[in-house]
Amino acid sequence: MSLFQNPISRRNFGLLLAAAGAAFAARPAFADDAARTIEHRLGSTEIKGRPQRVVALEFSFVQSLDAIGVVPVGITDDNQPKRIEQLLGKTIDYSSVGTRLEPNLELVSALTPDLIIADEIRHSAIYAQLSAIAPTIVLNSWEGSYQTIKEGVVTIADALGDKAKGEKAVADHEAVVAALVAKIPAGEKRRFLLAVATPDSMSLHTSSSFTGSVFKAMGLTPAVDSSDAVESGAGLERLIAVNPDVLLVATDAGGTVLDQWKGNSAFANISAVKDSNIFEVDRNQFSRFRGLKTGEMIAREILAKVYKA
Repeated sequence: MSLFQNPISRRNFGLLLAAAGAAFAARPAFADDAARTIEHRLGSTEIKGRPQRVVALEFSFVQSLDAIGVVPVGITDDNQPKRIEQLLGKTIDYSSVGTRLEPNLELVSALTPDLIIADEIRHSAIYAQLSAIAPTIVLNSWEGSYQTIKEGVVTIADALGDKAKGEKAVADHEAVVAALVAKIPAGEKRRFLLAVATPDSMSLHTSSSFTGSVFKAMGLTPAVDSSDAVESGAGLERLIAVNPDVLLVATDAGGTVLDQWKGNSAFANISAVKDSNIFEVDRNQFSRFRGLKTGEMIAREILAKVYKA
């Protein structure tokens, strides 16, 4: 994608820079002007003081900010504010800055942020534009593992001037998950799979995906071991070959291939289906969202659905 591809033109970008510069000049000095360098996926960014106006361009960043008690002024909510309410379990006051795939940079600039948090895969092509608006750090959310997301919480807290708060949030979270994992019966050897069902096929989430790596952290075995987070376009034959013992199928509202396959005898012979260990789950919670709270939710859902605990 060209640097000056929509949603912002070359001419408007020049006007945007002028407005952003004026906004920076108008801001009062930070209480603490000491500069620090934050290392991230696209290099390093110097940040002064304690940013107060944060724009988050991925759902996991919103949840990370919530874990350390910060409400972003702007969020790419895909123009669906109900998702943010579901993500956090509460409503917050923020401004939408468009979609995660194509943030509206004019709206981002209008919020006069002092920190932007962007995703490596979705936003690398507009990193220069984002950095011209405000100091920007780039993390791996879209393909981030559970460990990557936890490390991101600490990086975000460091960028905000309180790294210790991020470390404490992660430690508290790990204690919660450890207590949940302790309820799983000893000797669990079954293979677990999250599959996202679409109208045409399934996407299989592997050991490298966020959910797959949560399985591993819980001592469970992902059914697909791969360095690629997601195996897309899987048909019934592929699912039969994987033959998971426990199958979580993430669905949106509306029909999917799961509805088509339910009457198929080959589908019925998959171990998870035959043993009644197939469970439908919410696609937002298991696929679109990532974060400490999401990790805890996955652990609780597995305990409730699989172990009835």
